[in-house]
Amino acid sequence: MYIRWIVRKHKNASTANVVFHDAYLVESFRDLRETPRQRMICYLGNIRQIDGAFPAIERELFLLRAERILASTPEVPDDEHDAIVELLRQKVPPLSEAEVEIAFRNNLRWYYRWWHERGCTPTRDAFLEMIDDAAEGIGPV
Repeated sequence: MYIRWIVRKHKNASTANVVFHDAYLVESFRDLRETPRQRMICYLGNIRQIDGAFPAIERELFLLRAERILASTPEVPDDEHDAIVELLRQKVPPLSEAEVEIAFRNNLRWYYRWWHERGCTPTRDAFLEMIDDAAEGIGPV
């Protein structure tokens, strides 16, 4: 099995810096005449490339969706999932630790601003409790 990437440019000329990458899981086989053929197993999703780069949050969402699709596709043996995900990551790299920290800080700022605008900003202890609650059930951090 391999990943076939179909690249499509944006139809709107004013957003010519946007390119879409569609990922399909494909397998090779030989038909009854022994002619090599390809069969699409499943569609794994698409991701936008803006100005030559895949936005961080879109990379993570793309990889999460693709992994869920793989897990729910009976034609894909369980022992091949990791290899297929690695093929996807060769083109769409997972988030780095620094990118995760930036996203986390930006999310905290957004939530803080939202609460502040409504006059109900949680205390520092409440924030720490939310972090502790989020960590429950995922094991040591």
